Amino acid sequence: MAIANSSTRILRDRDDLILEILSRLPVESLMRFRCVSKTWNSIILNPDLVKLHLKKSSKNPQILLLEKKIEERQCFSAVLCSLPCLIQNPTSSSAGRILRCPKPYKYLFGSCNGLLSLHCSLSTYECEEHMVCFLNPSTKTFSLPSPSLRLNYGIGVQYDMNFGFGYDDWRDSYKVVVMVLDWSTHLTSVWVYCMGDVLWRLTIMTSLAFLTFDSNGYFLNGTVNWLGHSSKESKLQIFSYDLKNDTNRYLSVPELVPKDSEFISMGILNDCLCVSFDERRTVFVVLTLKDFGDDRSWSLLMSVSYETLNISPYYDYLRTLCMWGDLLLLTYSQLWDDYDIIIIFNLNENKVERTQAYYKHSLSHIFSCHYVPSLI
Repeated sequence: MAIANSSTRILRDRDDLILEILSRLPVESLMRFRCVSKTWNSIILNPDLVKLHLKKSSKNPQILLLEKKIEERQCFSAVLCSLPCLIQNPTSSSAGRILRCPKPYKYLFGSCNGLLSLHCSLSTYECEEHMVCFLNPSTKTFSLPSPSLRLNYGIGVQYDMNFGFGYDDWRDSYKVVVMVLDWSTHLTSVWVYCMGDVLWRLTIMTSLAFLTFDSNGYFLNGTVNWLGHSSKESKLQIFSYDLKNDTNRYLSVPELVPKDSEFISMGILNDCLCVSFDERRTVFVVLTLKDFGDDRSWSLLMSVSYETLNISPYYDYLRTLCMWGDLLLLTYSQLWDDYDIIIIFNLNENKVERTQAYYKHSLSHIFSCHYVPSLI
């Protein structure tokens, strides 16, 4: 009996060692190993390995640089690269591989645990229908398309739609959240699709219309978040949707954000929500919410003059991309330029490290989201 128990422990320890080794390998290598045998295929698809690999990959995230159409506020292609590579040489030719949304999906609106969420729509005189699917670019696998979310037209009916994507760890489920504003009634409704479900669920209906600055929501701590304000007042707020409880709350934004600022945007830096804005085209400011559960925990991350950044106030739409250590990446462009300019700014020394041109393929702005290669 003692010998049997010892043998079982040795086998279990060997399996743990195999999982530990495999969890450190790139996804592309693991996908090739699946072809070795049924045993290897079973090991690599083991949920324990999938979770362990994701945990290790999350420590070295990559970044998606996405081109957003100016007229449609959506993206149509993306460049996938590592943060160190982007810091060293942020140009389209060397930053990484280009990803494109496969037909019929036109827009990419979120990234979570290695999955990208894609959207497509169809319109007739009677209605518009919206579908989503999920893509893992590392494993080159797709999910089946979702059921369609149908919005009927009527006299004077017009919709604004805001998409978000995230992970509900309580149910181990990936969810798409769509905030729909019906301008004919000023009603805001929230619809949720869980991966694998056969329908969309209506979870919230409110008469308070919420106007967003960006149609793409940001996922953080089990919530999807949009920056904007209600139709009844101009005070800035964050509409935060809880994926676990299917509820929402409003987070306050400091009053020091000027209401006349031309470019107000939200993002995520170092796992914190951030809000960036300009002050009369002379100073660029970035605020971060240190404690997501406390909207009194806003702090100043950056306040720097356009002169220090060595850019003209007439350049269009200065905004944040990502952060790596003490280095903050900013970008700006003019409408008709062929390039976005990426600024690498050292927060610790309060100076510009380097600026570099990033070629863009059409009339667009670039923005970013984090990406973690995974087996999911």
